Amino acid sequence: MKKILSVILVCLFVLAGCSGNNDKVANSIDDEVLTKGTLVVGISADYPPFESLDTSNNLIGYDVDMANSLASKIKTQDGTAYQVEFVQMDFSTIISALQTGQVDLGIAAFSYDPARQCLFTDPYYLSAQVICVLKDSGITTTADLNGKTVAAGEGTVGYSAASEIEGVKMVSPGDYLQQFEMLKNNQIDAVICDQKVAENFVANSSNLTILDEKLAEDNLCITVKTGNTKTLEALNAAVAEFVSSGESDALKEKWGL
Repeated sequence: MKKILSVILVCLFVLAGCSGNNDKVANSIDDEVLTKGTLVVGISADYPPFESLDTSNNLIGYDVDMANSLASKIKTQDGTAYQVEFVQMDFSTIISALQTGQVDLGIAAFSYDPARQCLFTDPYYLSAQVICVLKDSGITTTADLNGKTVAAGEGTVGYSAASEIEGVKMVSPGDYLQQFEMLKNNQIDAVICDQKVAENFVANSSNLTILDEKLAEDNLCITVKTGNTKTLEALNAAVAEFVSSGESDALKEKWGL
C-alpha cells in the first residue's frame, strides 16, 4: 500500500508540474512577437509630450516611458522581463506595419477607433482633439473654418472629426512638427491634434492659440495586431498595474500631462 501511495504521489507531482508548465506556455506571448523578450514598437516621434526627439535625437515622452514600464511587467516563458525596441515611422503606416508583421505594437497616442484594423488595449489616457490657430486669424469657432485649409495627421480621429466641418479643406502635410511650422507661416489655417500636444506647441509660440470648442473626446490606447490575444491580455494586465500603482500619474506630472 505504501508503494502504491508513493507511486500515486509521484504521478500527481509530475502532473502538477506539467500543468504548471502548460499554464506558463499558455500565458506567454513569446509565440506572438517577432523576437522573444522584445516588444518591437512602431512610434511616430512628432507628437510632444507623448513622443518626440530631443536635441540628441533620442526618443523621449510619456508614451516612451510608459512603453518601457509596461514591457518590464511582461515576462517571457523563462521569466525574463521584456524590453522595447522602437521603430520610428509615419503615424499613418503603423497599423499596416502591425498587420504585415513589421512591428508588434503601435504606441503613438492612438485614439480608439473601431474602423482601424487592429486590436486595442484598455485606455491608458483620456484625451481630446482641439483646434489650434493663429491668434490674429479671426477664427474663433468651428464654423469659421468654412473655406479654410485645416491640417491633421492622416488616419487620426482629429482628421476624421474635422472632415465633418462644412467647407473645410483637409490636408496632411508631413508630420505635426511641419504642420505647426506651416501654421505659424500662414500656409494653413488650423491644426487639429491632441489637446496636450496643442498646449505644448502654444507654450513655445507667442502667436498660437487653442479654440475653446473641442472636436472629439477620445481614449488613447495601444494597438495590437489582430489575432494576438495573448499579447493584448498581457498588455491590459500591465496597463492596469501601471495605472493603479501611480506610475501613470508620476509620468503625467513629469511630462506636463
